[in-house]
Amino acid sequence: MNLKNFYSNRYIQPLLHILFWGLIIFSPYIFRNTETWKGFTDWQYKVMAYKVILAILFYLNTYYLYPVIYRQRGMLVYVVTVIASIAILYFLSDLISELVDKMDFDKFEREVHEGKGPGGPGGPRGGRRGPRGPGPDSGMFIWIWWKIGELWFRLLPYFFVVCSSFIYRLQLDNSIQSKIRKEKENENLKTELSFLRSQVSPHFIFNILNNMVSLARKKSDLLEPSLIQLSNLMRYMLYENDDEKVTLDKEISYLKSYINLQLLRFGDDVTITFNPPENTGGITIEPMLLAPFVENAFKHGVGMVENPQINILLTINEQTGWLDFKVMNTIAPQQDSKDKSSGIGLVNVRRRLELLYKDNFNMDIMQTGSVFVADLKIKLA
Repeated sequence: MNLKNFYSNRYIQPLLHILFWGLIIFSPYIFRNTETWKGFTDWQYKVMAYKVILAILFYLNTYYLYPVIYRQRGMLVYVVTVIASIAILYFLSDLISELVDKMDFDKFEREVHEGKGPGGPGGPRGGRRGPRGPGPDSGMFIWIWWKIGELWFRLLPYFFVVCSSFIYRLQLDNSIQSKIRKEKENENLKTELSFLRSQVSPHFIFNILNNMVSLARKKSDLLEPSLIQLSNLMRYMLYENDDEKVTLDKEISYLKSYINLQLLRFGDDVTITFNPPENTGGITIEPMLLAPFVENAFKHGVGMVENPQINILLTINEQTGWLDFKVMNTIAPQQDSKDKSSGIGLVNVRRRLELLYKDNFNMDIMQTGSVFVADLKIKLA
């Protein structure tokens, strides 16, 4: 499992948040000096309570103030709400500090460690500190300036948490939008592939039915075995074509059935060579990916062509992991009589290759004299 998939797990992110804030809140205990540790002091209780309040502010801004107030009410209302929230939490922090002072945890902890029990003699360890900085006697201006600076210093962590949660929420939203966008792209990709496949299957059926009509007109005895072959082709297109991948053996079997169906029509009028590898090692490819090349060869390489020949080569380089499928057929010098649907299959194949294999394929279409060559190379996963 890679790091991206690990972090995207629905349980990992909450656990990471709990771990992070647990380290922050309980840092006075985690990083204590074990040799001198005698229990929590008032100051440490205040620090932990203060960090809990910061955590509350973080998640308040992340999951309510920004997504609800900012997006629905605008920036001005959002800023006012953030300031009000900080003020409330600031006074709550002071209230907790006063409660801790009244409960006098220092005295309680010391009595417990000394075995005297609560309420025994002895005051708070270290006593209580008086106000730091200059007092009013030092001059009203200096005292006010000092108080403003002290207030800003105490409020600075609150603003830092607000900014941090704001950035975190932006990144979270960007991640969600990116995921939604990727899901839409995948859905669009599946829709387009389904559309291309739906174009391929009727295109094959159209050509095969033309062959059936020709045999029927001749009242040929080959019509019945042709229908059986057609049944096998239909079974493949209906039950296998919806799969994302099929084994290369099934695609080869489909090609053989299609070639046999064409031979029932043309017989010895066309010379076909096709010797696929016997062992494909469980290789899988996109269904109906190779068939349009063979269909195109029959459509353009048989009919008005003298001594038509179709050579089909299928090789697999196990070292480089590339599949090479090449179809060569003779063609007539001019084919102006071909219908407008000629080449639809190859256009669809190229588009499907671009969607599925991206840069891991190479498709070359060339013509040398009276020989038409379609060469497809695919990088196998």
